[in-house]
Amino acid sequence: MISYEERRDSIRARRIITVRHRLVKHQNRKVNSMWQLSTTENMSISGLLFVSALAYHEGDIIELEVVMSGVLDIFNGYGKVVRTMRHKGGCYHVAVRYVDLKSRPRSAKTILDVNH
Repeated sequence: MISYEERRDSIRARRIITVRHRLVKHQNRKVNSMWQLSTTENMSISGLLFVSALAYHEGDIIELEVVMSGVLDIFNGYGKVVRTMRHKGGCYHVAVRYVDLKSRPRSAKTILDVNH
């Protein structure tokens, strides 16, 4: 079993909630990918861990929509992939740190051009 150094700056709560995700920036290049549907494994105020059929790469910027019961937005914005681990069964566990909320009065172009 691989052990990772604890790097969390906030407490994680085990919550299984629907998350839509798509890649928007890979290796500093904008990407227009299709939305994927999945579930979270755990969440905190600074990031989340979710299951993905896609293997995102460390540093990728992804757009996230975390919604509870189809109506309550938990998080709607962008995250930076900090770790991807292949899980048994062929899926991936993707750890993301939030980098920006969509509701801020900044354009998507500005968000994607910022080096986080």
